[in-house]
Amino acid sequence: MNFNNFNYLPGLIALFAVFAVVLIMIELKFFRMVKTYWFYNRSIFSYISTILFLSGMGILLFSLLDIRGPEERIKTPVPSNRTIILIDTSASMLAEDVKPSRLQKAALIAKHFARKAVGHQLSIVAFAEIQKKIVPFTNDLDLIDARLDSLKNLRNQYGSSALSVAIQETIQYFRETGEAQGNILVLTDGEETAGTIELKVPKDIHIALVGIGTTQGGRIPLDDSRGFRFGYKKERGKDIITKLNESFFKSAVADIPSGKYWLANTYTLPSDEILDFFKGEKSKGSNEQDMVIKPVLMEWAVIPALLLLIASYFFKAIRIFSLGIFLFIMPVKSQDAEEQPKITPEMAQRLDNLKAGELNKLEKIKLADDLLKAGAKDEALGLYEENLPMDRLDSGIPPEAYLNYGTALLEKGEVQKGLGTYETLAQGIDPKSEKGQQVNEMIEKNVMSYFKQQEQKKKDQKKDKKKEDKENKENKDGEDQGGQGESQSQGQSGEQDKKQQGQPGKDDKKPQDGKDKDEGKDSEKDKQKEKDQGDDPDKDKKSKDPSDADGEKKPIPPKKIPAKLKQLMSDDRQLQMKMIEQGTRDMNRKKSPKSKDW
Repeated sequence: MNFNNFNYLPGLIALFAVFAVVLIMIELKFFRMVKTYWFYNRSIFSYISTILFLSGMGILLFSLLDIRGPEERIKTPVPSNRTIILIDTSASMLAEDVKPSRLQKAALIAKHFARKAVGHQLSIVAFAEIQKKIVPFTNDLDLIDARLDSLKNLRNQYGSSALSVAIQETIQYFRETGEAQGNILVLTDGEETAGTIELKVPKDIHIALVGIGTTQGGRIPLDDSRGFRFGYKKERGKDIITKLNESFFKSAVADIPSGKYWLANTYTLPSDEILDFFKGEKSKGSNEQDMVIKPVLMEWAVIPALLLLIASYFFKAIRIFSLGIFLFIMPVKSQDAEEQPKITPEMAQRLDNLKAGELNKLEKIKLADDLLKAGAKDEALGLYEENLPMDRLDSGIPPEAYLNYGTALLEKGEVQKGLGTYETLAQGIDPKSEKGQQVNEMIEKNVMSYFKQQEQKKKDQKKDKKKEDKENKENKDGEDQGGQGESQSQGQSGEQDKKQQGQPGKDDKKPQDGKDKDEGKDSEKDKQKEKDQGDDPDKDKKSKDPSDADGEKKPIPPKKIPAKLKQLMSDDRQLQMKMIEQGTRDMNRKKSPKSKDW
């Protein structure tokens, strides 16, 4: 056993010593005060609790030294699923018919695929007339991102596309680094300008081709080293229009034993579909690699420390735990089960018709009335809200539906919404008609009944609170009287004698009038509070989440990259661009002037 942070040991010992001394001094002072004012001695359980707490904290601090076991040699599986991403960097990939350009879209798809391809060893190869391996097999996403960024500003304006040759040489790359098995992801526009060769792909290599571009095509822009555009690529005085060659993908897939192609536009990222295609092929298993590790043994200290801390709290509050266990084992009267809605078979059939969309508006409202009577208030409210216009009274709908809806809202506690429904009903119906008079009487009756129930609840709560305060006061007075001396007892007996003789004592004062006044003030305050709640019942329901104060949550700031790493990435991108462009120029010198260079 050893410790990775053993140099922290002196500091931890000093910290624990200070903590223990301060804790013991605070407890000694507290229990001296208890002894002085309450005449209680410190219990044995308190001593045990302190010892357990200090032991647990000491072991917990000890675990910060990062306890490790002896070195062990293990074999860990390394994924053998290898994938090469082949990116076309010819001049035709500079076309902007796919935004921002075909080449930048290819780099974006490669990045997205790399982040999705968990467990894959990835390699990046750029090709035009020649192939350049810019990333060997790795799973380092930072390296892959940096090398792909070097392709975004590449201006290979005179490079043709040897697509078939690039695929064939990539297969050879698999053979050089192991067995001829793995995956190839080709990102290209399919415009083969350097001649084609017959593809000979082994059955264990799976090729996914992604066509980038449009069938309408686009011109090839020409930019200088500073990024300023000075024209478009021409042939015989006319602008060259490069188009997506879908026929190449169809013929290539026909010649490949395990191949598939996708066409990508500006908004397409087919990474998930490509990964599903690669996963659907035969699994290659994994290789094993020897590794030396030091197993972490921190749980040997953390678990005992936590158990000691829990035990210390148990001994400190042992009386509370004893009372809780006593109450738990006592028989408890079972509460009445919540009344379930009574749905009849006929209503169930109508609900099925509702799901099938076979009920009209009046049938839905009638179903809502029946559900409300059956006790299914939430379902009934949902149907009312969907089918009742809230801003006006629909003459084609019975007024009873609005009345039932408002009553259900009051019962649910949505006072403002329920009263608003009643107001809409009262304004929309003729008050002089017999129907209108009946409806207005029912509205008035329901509103009065609701407020009476609320007032009665408040009175009951107030009575319970006063009763509780009175009991607490009596208990306190009893404790004070128990601690008084003989002289106070004599004074009380003399006071009682005065009362018996008809003389007024201190307790003969009648505070009844003041009490009545206080109750009158409390009643007025309750009414005012009830009125405020009626005006704004949703006042207490406002969100307290600080993230909603401005209407939206603050975004998490992105992780910062060190300045030195940024500089290295930038230098690497510039170096990769120069190597690719120089290789293209060297090949152009050897080519015939009549051959295509895009």
